Amino acid sequence: MSDKGTLTYDVHGHFMPEAAMDLMSEGQVVVTGGVGSESIAVNGMLVGATLHQLSSADYALEAMSSAGLHHRVLTPPPFTYRYWDDPQRGLQLCRLINDSTAATVAANPKHFSGLATVPLQDPRLAIDELKRSTEELGLSGLGVGTNVDGRLLSDPALRDFFAEVTEMHAPVLVHPDFVPSQRYTEYYLINCIGMPVETTTTLANMVLSGMIEDLPDLRICLLHGGGAAPYLMGRISHSWHSRPDTSRDSSTPPEDQLGSVYWDTLTHSPEALGFLVSQYGADHVVVGTDAPFDMEDADPLKTLSRAPGLSEEERHQIRSVTPLQWLYGPNR
Repeated sequence: MSDKGTLTYDVHGHFMPEAAMDLMSEGQVVVTGGVGSESIAVNGMLVGATLHQLSSADYALEAMSSAGLHHRVLTPPPFTYRYWDDPQRGLQLCRLINDSTAATVAANPKHFSGLATVPLQDPRLAIDELKRSTEELGLSGLGVGTNVDGRLLSDPALRDFFAEVTEMHAPVLVHPDFVPSQRYTEYYLINCIGMPVETTTTLANMVLSGMIEDLPDLRICLLHGGGAAPYLMGRISHSWHSRPDTSRDSSTPPEDQLGSVYWDTLTHSPEALGFLVSQYGADHVVVGTDAPFDMEDADPLKTLSRAPGLSEEERHQIRSVTPLQWLYGPNR
């Protein structure tokens, strides 16, 4: 990319074609129009974005311009990860979304890159769709949810899939999925707390299971600032050093396995962002907005500018350099 190091990137923006709604109107997770003609509800819960906002490239470009962002990586929202569904129906939805994402990127290559979605409930179908999406459609990598119908991403049944992803040098955006819980039903805690906890649980299992140790070149990006993981890594490490049941499947301390793990800036707190960068470095933190949902950071560069303890060089790296290292590899 000729503009390497000069553009400002957002790696966490969402896109979904209007036609996808017809394929999500039944099953365990029902996606419908909510209050108003274009709002979206998932099992009756409004998700804070309209169909127009999710499907319109012009809307995204206008919002990006207002925020000072030049380029956005598009990924489908988590309610499209229907890993519980019949694999062939899942593949149909994935192909529809991937084809539409690729068309949007092709029409706006200076402003968008895209990540594929795949039916992880069938790893062979998933890798075939990822190869189609990257080799034929030109998408840049992969977006996945944090669990596959209740199974962890570190499940041994998925290890070969992620090994092939690593061989393809494809980046992986790990987005927390909604996990139903009666404790999270009020006050939108399913997102405020549930999603960050889901990310933390996923990373801990990736590290402690030996998955990341076995696949050290798998470039994953964790969203919402990594959830609670940065704050709890010391506790996870203490358990690893203290308890054989924590360390039984890995030989490397958790904190030493994170070389290919990236974190987005979506902390909603400059102070928390400053802590994140202090722990993992500007070369492992990337701008993420969660646009166009109502939980987005609509002015991420302001948040970044207010994060304490960062030099201007570090801020520039987070805006313009590290996103490319995650997308294309540190040596590309």
